Amino acid sequence: MACFPQMLLKKKPTYQWIHKLMEEMETEIACIRLGSFHVIVVTSPELACQFLREQDSLFSSRRTCMSATLVSNGYLTSVFLPIGDQWMKMRRFLGSHVLSQSSHQWLRHKRDEEADHLLRFVYNQYCSIDEPVTINLRKVTRYYCANVVKNMIFSKRLLGKRITGKNGGPSVEEEDEEQVEALFTLLGYLFSFSISEYLPWLSGFDLDGHKAIIKKAYVKATKLIDHDH
Repeated sequence: MACFPQMLLKKKPTYQWIHKLMEEMETEIACIRLGSFHVIVVTSPELACQFLREQDSLFSSRRTCMSATLVSNGYLTSVFLPIGDQWMKMRRFLGSHVLSQSSHQWLRHKRDEEADHLLRFVYNQYCSIDEPVTINLRKVTRYYCANVVKNMIFSKRLLGKRITGKNGGPSVEEEDEEQVEALFTLLGYLFSFSISEYLPWLSGFDLDGHKAIIKKAYVKATKLIDHDH
């Protein structure tokens, strides 16, 4: 079981435990045994660049893991596919159609429209009250990201029926906010450390709770896709 008992007892995010361990050891490179795997951890930018140059073939493909499998619904999207024939086909299609210069220019007005909405919302919030007001830019930019994709694909703003609210800002329904939060929850747990990745026989127990969280967030994030489509 190697280092797993220490990780579980500390009850901290794995990366914090690893960084703390390396600080105590006063080293920028360490080998940590996780189950039957030996994980090389590097905190030095210079060493990291050297690893990427000399071990390029190892880092050129995405690894298969539980979180990516669940988020991509069984690797149906090209973003998470490991290198292979399917990945090469999807890469050619994305390069010639989805991410081509013509497509980029074709949808520019959609991105500009959402950028204008974002600036208008922040400006109106600032000017609407005599006293200084605190604007949660993190939340606003999250909705901007969701709105850009929504507008480019479905020609709609936000994720519900109402488009604007008071002061020209978005009128966020509970369902809208829930979906955006679910999307960023998926991003937060994507490729996160999971014990079951190193001890597959523990996958059924979901000791860290990641599988349950990802499944719940995936249902919330995708429940409106069929309806909008």
